[in-house]
Amino acid sequence: MTGTLAFSGRTAIVTGAAKGLGRAHAHWLAAHGCAVIVSNRPAPDGSSSARAVVQEIVSKGGRAVAHDGPVQTPEAAAEMVRVARQHFGTPDIFVSNAGVQAFRDFGAVTLEEMDALLDINLRGVLVGLKAVWPAMVEGGYGRIVLTGSSAGLWGQVGSADYAASKAAMVGIARSLAIDVPAGADICVNVVAPTAYTPMSAGSIPAEWADYASPDHVAPVVGWLCSDRCSTSGGIYHAGAGNVRRVQILEGPVRQLSEGDIDSVMRSLTAQPEWTSSFASGAEIMPELVKAMKA
Repeated sequence: MTGTLAFSGRTAIVTGAAKGLGRAHAHWLAAHGCAVIVSNRPAPDGSSSARAVVQEIVSKGGRAVAHDGPVQTPEAAAEMVRVARQHFGTPDIFVSNAGVQAFRDFGAVTLEEMDALLDINLRGVLVGLKAVWPAMVEGGYGRIVLTGSSAGLWGQVGSADYAASKAAMVGIARSLAIDVPAGADICVNVVAPTAYTPMSAGSIPAEWADYASPDHVAPVVGWLCSDRCSTSGGIYHAGAGNVRRVQILEGPVRQLSEGDIDSVMRSLTAQPEWTSSFASGAEIMPELVKAMKA
């Protein structure tokens, strides 16, 4: 039936699923019949930070199990797939959502600090993909959603390493979309979410938590995880009940022989030219932006 998304028989792994966006995605998928592996690194005290989300899902009649482990280690990624197979079956949906953010001056941040962020945000994605990709190729079906960011598309103050890690999601998704074997139904896409989460709480006032709830992003991710999605390598900016398709565009070709190098290069001005990730987000969350300006 048109408009109905069903995931009976599907098994999803969602990383970074103990809170915020990942939690919302896990709940949405489970509510639509998908079995979900709720993956998250353990809490600082060593307890399972994913188990509470599993209990929430199960209490509502859904199917879910917890996986506790750092996304960036091959051992944890392999265990993640093993847990899925043990409880529900080979995973055919992978939502790579785990990530961290830090605002810091580029001149002051150390290479070691940047390595720690990139280890989770970039290596963690690649390690997870390496764990799930073979089974999807073998089975001829898969849906993969990578969590990007408007920071990776347009830039963001004090976020060079974070923006680099999120921009990489576009290159990964588009390359994997090309690498899908002929005849296989595997789609890989990127979502750039705008939502009130523990990570963004310092930038979005708490009174806008409902307006910018991760629950408004989850349906977009859910659709990208469904068999209704046939696009691959796409970028979708979503938040506050709005969604838009992002495109990377090239302008007209200019020949260097048209004039001196200075005049030719100055003629290549992009239209329109965004100046920040906030400018893009303003159209996704217009009511919040109006209130902040007021």
